[in-house]
Amino acid sequence: MSYTTKSKLESADKISPVRCKGFGIQRDNGCLSMREAEDFRAECDAYIDEQIKEWQRDVASAHLPEKLEDFDWDVYRRGLLETAYRIRLLRVIESKAISQIAKTSPDAAKIWAEYEADEMTHDEMFLDDLVNSGVDISVINQYEPSLETKLLVGYFAYLLEHEGPLGVVSYSYLVEYVNVKMEMNRVDILSKLLSEPMVIGQRAHAYTDINHDHPTMVWECLSKLIKTENDKRAVFVYFDNFKKLLMMFMNGDDIKEGIKDSGNAIA
Repeated sequence: MSYTTKSKLESADKISPVRCKGFGIQRDNGCLSMREAEDFRAECDAYIDEQIKEWQRDVASAHLPEKLEDFDWDVYRRGLLETAYRIRLLRVIESKAISQIAKTSPDAAKIWAEYEADEMTHDEMFLDDLVNSGVDISVINQYEPSLETKLLVGYFAYLLEHEGPLGVVSYSYLVEYVNVKMEMNRVDILSKLLSEPMVIGQRAHAYTDINHDHPTMVWECLSKLIKTENDKRAVFVYFDNFKKLLMMFMNGDDIKEGIKDSGNAIA
């Protein structure tokens, strides 16, 4: 290459539009003002409250019995196992979301990374309670995730690949809002039924969600991903789809079968 040709290329490179993109230089934190974000969060919370009512109406296991003899151990144990599997499988996709979010909003990516750091290994909390219910860890490791859990993870992969990270973050807001609102009360009831040492993992998880204010943490990320009115509408679609997928498991056959050959199971 001659000096003249090289000089022309260098000059063109300096005056042409910047080709390097996708690294968050604009720090795009969405279209919502602080007040608009607060109002939209109130809309989302009210929508989830209605979903909770539907869940309690349509999912039989949403209600715990008053007496231990009426307690469904199969549903309880398989529910713990699938919760651990959801955390294990979704943390892979949720970690990938950090890089996508960072391309537009480093601020949102930082919040999401901190949230993931909090949640990343919480599967062990649920597995501890599962072992405390009498299920041997060797039995646990033989189980595949349910089809419904795999479908949920597949939907996450689709969202991240074809629609972006908004749906992935919307899921976390949905579950964190519900957990903070309801989980500690559920753990208190389980503690009376089963004894406190048997629910220590679930209580630790609930304490983390509450004390670290995970709903607000996730919301601060989610609100920065809202770019248009269509994005706001999409959040409600994601809430509906996630509820359907989770209800498929709760009303399916796998949870009713529980965990067979459970070793030292209590009942």
